[in-house]
Amino acid sequence: MSKKIAVVHCSPRTGGNSSMLADEFIRGAEESGNEVIRMDVGRLNIRGCMACEYCIAHEGKCVQDDDMQQFYPALREVDVLVYATPMYFYNLPAQMRAFEDRTFCQIGKPFNIKQTALLLCFEDSDISTADSAIGTFRQCASYCKREVIGEVVVNNVYEKGAIAGNVGLEEAYKLGRSID
Repeated sequence: MSKKIAVVHCSPRTGGNSSMLADEFIRGAEESGNEVIRMDVGRLNIRGCMACEYCIAHEGKCVQDDDMQQFYPALREVDVLVYATPMYFYNLPAQMRAFEDRTFCQIGKPFNIKQTALLLCFEDSDISTADSAIGTFRQCASYCKREVIGEVVVNNVYEKGAIAGNVGLEEAYKLGRSID
């Protein structure tokens, strides 16, 4: 049975390394018969959650009128949420955090998302520097009761396109193919 998958690309750099990871994941997921929507959020106006709890009293509707509004209908329909992102300053970037924080509105009207995955790339040669970012991703997944179905972590890539030929692209493709 095919699934509906949202791939949230969080980098403001178009055509960069995390975008290439997202592309390979999407290719694999679509080849497996899944429906994929790509959400490029890196350059959008998405503000952080204000903790106003408007969404709780208004069936999941967020009070903020920004670019996040366009994603809520799809988020209510998808089964799998995949983040494709670079790591900035040893953490998840603000673009991803703002998007993820704004999914708080699911408290007022739950999403159907049961599974999640992370496609992460970064410059540092020491792969362990991503441990805290990965831990944050896992903790958020646990809080939202989402099964982590995979993590592709690629280090030593910074310049645009540096990931070309990296085994991480094949891993992202295989992760996408594995979803059915």
